[in-house]
Amino acid sequence: MGVQFVTGNTGTGSTLACGPLVAVLIGRCAACVLQRVLRNKQTSGRSGSSPSVILIIRMEMQPRPKLYDFHGVSMTKIFTDNWDNIQNFKARPDDIVIATYPKAGTTWVSYMLDLLYFGHMGPDRQTSLPLHERVPFLELCVPPMLIGAEMADKLPTTPRLIKSHLPVQFMPKSFWEQGSRIVYVARNPKDNAVSFYHFNRMNNAQPEAGEWSTFLQDFMEGKRVFGSWYDHVNSWWEKKQSYSNLHYMFYEDLIEDCGQEIDRLCSFLGISASAEEKERVITSVTFDSMKQNKMTNYSTVPVMNQEVSPFMRKGKVGDWKNHFTVAQNEQFDEDYKKKMKYPDLKFRVDVLNELTSFPRIIKTHLPVQFLPKSFWEQNSKIIYVARNAKDSAVSYFHFDRMNKVQPEPGSWESFLQRFMEGKMVFGSWYEHVRGWWEKKQTCSNILYLFYEDLIEDTEQELVHICSFLGLSPTTELKKQVTEKVQFDNMKNNKMVNGSADEVFDLKISPFMRKGRVGDWNNHFTVQQDEQFNEDYKKKMKNTDLQFRTVL
Repeated sequence: MGVQFVTGNTGTGSTLACGPLVAVLIGRCAACVLQRVLRNKQTSGRSGSSPSVILIIRMEMQPRPKLYDFHGVSMTKIFTDNWDNIQNFKARPDDIVIATYPKAGTTWVSYMLDLLYFGHMGPDRQTSLPLHERVPFLELCVPPMLIGAEMADKLPTTPRLIKSHLPVQFMPKSFWEQGSRIVYVARNPKDNAVSFYHFNRMNNAQPEAGEWSTFLQDFMEGKRVFGSWYDHVNSWWEKKQSYSNLHYMFYEDLIEDCGQEIDRLCSFLGISASAEEKERVITSVTFDSMKQNKMTNYSTVPVMNQEVSPFMRKGKVGDWKNHFTVAQNEQFDEDYKKKMKYPDLKFRVDVLNELTSFPRIIKTHLPVQFLPKSFWEQNSKIIYVARNAKDSAVSYFHFDRMNKVQPEPGSWESFLQRFMEGKMVFGSWYEHVRGWWEKKQTCSNILYLFYEDLIEDTEQELVHICSFLGLSPTTELKKQVTEKVQFDNMKNNKMVNGSADEVFDLKISPFMRKGRVGDWNNHFTVQQDEQFNEDYKKKMKNTDLQFRTVL
């Protein structure tokens, strides 16, 4: 990129402070340079000056950069051209470095720290200063204005927040010598690869992404900018064992419980933020908030073509499943096992519901023996709801009829026979209710409820639930909850009635159908009822678990 500046009043040779500014900007980062020039000019111009600006912007797109081997790591010139100055960077003891492999949560954590330290500094900083200027990119080098090491050196704030994607062996030694604090963020390799792929597609300062299959193979072989993901996360993990001022975070933990991870950051950095301040940070750093924020979404950086793919694309755990073929996944898993050095460095490729509220409320239809053991180890509270077998069978039949992801139910007669034989999704009703009932006898953290009791006296069962969970709602709140969960109210509530779920064909049968006790007698023939009763007696004879089929 070439940049020329011509100054002076028309027909005179006056100085930059009082004359017009003519900028001829060529290349990918023209607008970035211009923004910085104008901002610097506004802060350095003489009082009373009224400069005009004449702009000639020649956006001649240069070819995408090429990878090359740099001391054993795949790099591009934009990150190595200023190498001596990077290596001689003078760190300070209070510097904080946000280090990551590309697309692992750098911007997210950078914004968290910026808000924690400088969120009180007035609205101008938040509305007019892009995050990439508040937190400079150490190794970036786009002369004359976007030189990360110089930008970091000139930061007016304390502590200085600096970001880097450098492998641990490339970090300037002054950071270690000064005892600077480093926050390393790691992301599971499958989501990291997908995010990096889309980033390469839209960022003209990155090498061509190519096809997904080719990119994934390159990623596995370490042939992307900043080298091997495996070497990156492994080497930083190893450094953590010997350098106490390194805090190693996981993207998936941030998704699952952002508040807790901010607490850990504050503890590591010695920040004493109030609960209100932390809450403001949590609200500001949600994915949707940052995606809409021009100071964090990189919409001010023209080198990134957000029409190809947004810089902030999804921010989820598990999107890799939409990209990896089964064969690619199997190959990747085998490669992963070979290259991960440390058994205690573990990544999650799924996060349970990505829940951020507390307590987390999770539903499952799993038989008791299939429940993850961590629920027992952590003494999680479990509410089991059982319904009499006859009404369960009828309701399940109509559910299978309208649910496209359930097996075909067939006729009522054949469905009922399979129900009795336990040939259903999630298995035998008998084994399910008995298994959980038996577990309840040895686990005090299980509350066993009956559907029929809920129908008969919803408010009373709500009292039992509150007592079990240690909740103390007001009488008015209990009345409101009781009213909202009435069948007719829930059936008309689009947030709970299944109308928003595309896999449900509500024309065949509504998701919320009748909500009664005893509707089975409209489906069972006399012969079916007699056969069912005999089968029930055999399978439930050794338990004190009892159900009501009528009220």
